Amino acid sequence: MLMDDMGWGDLGVLGQPSKETPNLDAMAAQGMLLTNFYTANPLCSPSRAALLTGRLPVRNGFYTTNAHARNAYTPQEIVGGISKDEILLPEMLKKKGYVSKIVGKW
Repeated sequence: MLMDDMGWGDLGVLGQPSKETPNLDAMAAQGMLLTNFYTANPLCSPSRAALLTGRLPVRNGFYTTNAHARNAYTPQEIVGGISKDEILLPEMLKKKGYVSKIVGKW
């Protein structure tokens, strides 16, 4: 599960004293909790593209709002989004029997 704009200490399971995340805390208690993970970008589209492809956002054609993020090392054929030829993580997981879902603006 990837959540934008959430800090590691914002969940009850990781020490948030208000305990306002009981469903997420239950999921963590019943499943696997990985605590050493960072997103590839603080913005939603680049971080989601990186999670789906395993590539840095700049390699997918996704950038931050910072004009300096566009650089000469970006292959021009992929500027503007994920290539249709890209093999995505959900496609690989589906072959192994997993089900995935994206919820949000996308």
